[in-house]
Parts: sequence; structure tokens; C-alpha cells
Amino acid sequence: MSRKSGRDRRRVRPMSRWVAIFALLALVAAACGDDATSTTTSGSSGETTTTAGTPSTGGGGTEVVAPEIPESTVRFSFYPCCADNNLMQIAIEKGWFAEAGISLDPEGGHLYTLFDQIVPAMQRGDFDVAGFFVQAYLQTLDTFALDIPPIWFNDIYTGYAILKAPDSDAKTTEDFMDEGMNLHDALVAAVAQLDGAEVYTPPHGQVQPPYPDVFMSYAGLSYPDSLNLQFLEDQNIMAVSAQEGRIEFAIPYAAPVVVQMLNEGWEPIINTVQTLSDVGSEQAARMTTLVGSSGFIAQRDWVENNRETALRFISVGFRVLASLQDPATQLEGWTIQANQINATQGQTLTGEDIGVIWASLDPPFPWEAQGPQLWDDPNAPFYVRGSLTTQIGALIDNGTLAGPLEAYDLDAFLLAEQLYRELAALQVEADGLFAEAEGMSLSASQQAVVDQAQVLYDNYNFVDAVRFLEAALGA
Repeated sequence: MSRKSGRDRRRVRPMSRWVAIFALLALVAAACGDDATSTTTSGSSGETTTTAGTPSTGGGGTEVVAPEIPESTVRFSFYPCCADNNLMQIAIEKGWFAEAGISLDPEGGHLYTLFDQIVPAMQRGDFDVAGFFVQAYLQTLDTFALDIPPIWFNDIYTGYAILKAPDSDAKTTEDFMDEGMNLHDALVAAVAQLDGAEVYTPPHGQVQPPYPDVFMSYAGLSYPDSLNLQFLEDQNIMAVSAQEGRIEFAIPYAAPVVVQMLNEGWEPIINTVQTLSDVGSEQAARMTTLVGSSGFIAQRDWVENNRETALRFISVGFRVLASLQDPATQLEGWTIQANQINATQGQTLTGEDIGVIWASLDPPFPWEAQGPQLWDDPNAPFYVRGSLTTQIGALIDNGTLAGPLEAYDLDAFLLAEQLYRELAALQVEADGLFAEAEGMSLSASQQAVVDQAQVLYDNYNFVDAVRFLEAALGA
């Protein structure tokens, strides 16, 4: 951000061998709050509103009063399975929604117990916004997906892997490489061992992009036909995997489950990062277009009727991502996430484990990365329109969607891009107003409101930063 002050944007420090492997992914891609007291008043419409603080009265000059931040209620839900799905728990515990004038219904958000509950609940209209893995409902574009489009993308998940148990005699890709094979040949040899094998995976994996099929193609095999699949939810896979000899191979989908199983001695036969590192291969090219994003989906009519609230809601998300990038605050956020995942999923993760997930399995898209990585550059490895076009095309090819590709309007579907660009335009507007303020002789009360605008700006609430600056400058 052009006006960020005192924020270290360094990435999370590497903490496991996954982080070292993830460095190869980068090579593939190349080829807080304010101290003022909050008060509530009744706005002209009867709606309760929150002021940012008590205006100063300086020694003469123009007197201004900080505007009010309208209060709103958002029906919010998420599945606290994973770091990229429960990240807003940080905002809930830190009170950042309240600072943006937002109350959640229910308080603290509704927590799903299964991934498969999210789409039906949103289809029924039970909630305004939900955390979700966006690629997991593209198959509904013929029916209702346009009614609950994505409004925010927060990370890319690269943690897919086929894991082997600690007591398995199967060899991993790394084992074959240690014996002298190159990466590609090692991937072929590792996957060939899986022909006909019993493999445990969650049922919702069947509606996500075909990552395992990319893995299996190394040995000329196919997914799911070449495997004897057994279906269990991720947390149940983890529970059963603790019984020695009970499970030999697994394809878990939740990053915390992957990390905990790795901590318990499971090893990847093959993983996404290895595939992406096999530069020039058919598999690497396919995987680049399939890696998927978590974020928010929302009721389209809610966004259209509550545009500024939607922008404020997303701004809280960017504030969370910034805090997770900051060495001064990230451990606190990781610990908040770990505590909720452990309480709801029966795991034993530490805050540092969550840090490993963000560093090596869930690389995030903070504010500064959104445009370059997702929206502006068609050649960027995670360019949303390119990856969705590929994935929708694959669903048409296998008969899941009717097609043709031109029938699916990405402009209408990707509300996330529209909202990002609206926030970016507001940031530019705020930058101009700050520059104007710097060239003026401000009264004490004007300066106080400008200072409050800076706090809002630093927290990515560009909507209200502009409103406060306009009030301060008499615009």
C-alpha cells in the first residue's frame, strides 16, 4: 500500500521442509485501531451508527466533526476446518468487525460441522456471506452459482498430496530421487505403486478439480478408476490413521490434517509442489490451472443492496491477511486459528503449525498481491480468469456442465474482481485526498479527522477513509 506505515510485509519465515520445497513453486511462477473513544448515535434513518471518535476542537480555524460509520449486520458462516477458512476468527476475537461497523449474526459467525453443508445453506439463503473453496461449486454454474458468486479470494491451496503411512513399505518420490532418479522419473515410479491401492479420501473431494488425476497420470493411470477409494471425512481419516496398519494411503484435503499427519510420520508419495516443480511436463501445466482458491461467496442480492458493507467486510479480510504477514502479530493470529481448529476438529495443532500452513500450503493473496497475482496479468500463474476458464472447460468436456464455454459469464460471476477494483479506486481517491491535506494548513479538528482516516486506511477500510477525508477537507 502506498501509505502503509510501520508494517513489515515480509513473508512468514520458513519452518519446515515443505517451505524449502515451496521455493520451487516460485520458480515455476517465474517461467490498530484508533485510540479515540467509540460512541453510538441514532442516524437520520433510525439506523444505529458508530462514530470513529470525539472530534477535536483546535485553536481556531475550520471545525469539523468525524462522520459516522453506519452499523450493519452480516449473516456470516464458515467451516473451521482449515487456516484459510477460519482466518476471520482472528477478526472476531480482535473486534475488527465492530471497528468496521459490522455485527455478525450469529455472534461469532455460524460454524459448519461439514464442508458439504455450505452450498445447501447458501442456496437456501440462510447466510449473506460464507467462507468457501471457490472451485468446489463450479459444477453448479448451470443452476444457482451465479446467485452466490465469489466476492473475495484469500489464498491458493497447494497442499494436495497422496500420503503413505509411517509403516508402509511404499517409496516416496523423494526416496526414488535419493536413489539417483530425476524428478520426473521419480514421480512416475512413485505413482506406479498405487495401481489398485486402497486409498482414503473425503467425499467432497469428488466435486473438486481433479488434482489426483494429474498425479495418477504420471504412471498412465486414472482417477478414480485406478484406485480403490474409501470415503471418510478428513478428521476421521486422521483419527483412523492413528491405528497402525489400518490405512496405508490417504488423500486428505484439509491443510491442518495434512500437517498433523506429516507431523505423525506420514510422507507424501507425491504432492502438488513436486508436480508444479516438474517444469515442462504435461502434469505441471495441468496442475498450474487447477490449484484452487479459498475465499468468500455471498448472496448476489445482498451485495447489490449492501455494497459498502460488502467492501467493509472484505477490508476486514485484508486486515487479517496483513496481520498474518507481520512478524509482530502473526503468532497471535496463528494461535487463535489453531485453538479454534483444535476445539472443533479434534486436532492438536500449535500456532507454529498454522504458520507452516500459511507459508507452504496456503500462500495468501494480501492486498498488494491481489492485482498482480489474480486480476491484472493474464500471464500470472494464478490469474483467476485463466484458471476458471480451464476448469469450466474441463467440466464441459466431461459432461458436468452443458456448455458452451461462452455461455458462462465470468464478468457476472466474479464479483470478487469488481469489489477489488472498487476498493483499489477508493484507495487511489484516498491517496489524492491525503496529498491535498498535506498541502493545507489544517485546524486541530481537521487534523484529528485526517488522523482517523489514516487509521481506517491502514486497516484497508478505504470506504470510510475517503468519507473521513472528505469531511476533514470540506469536500
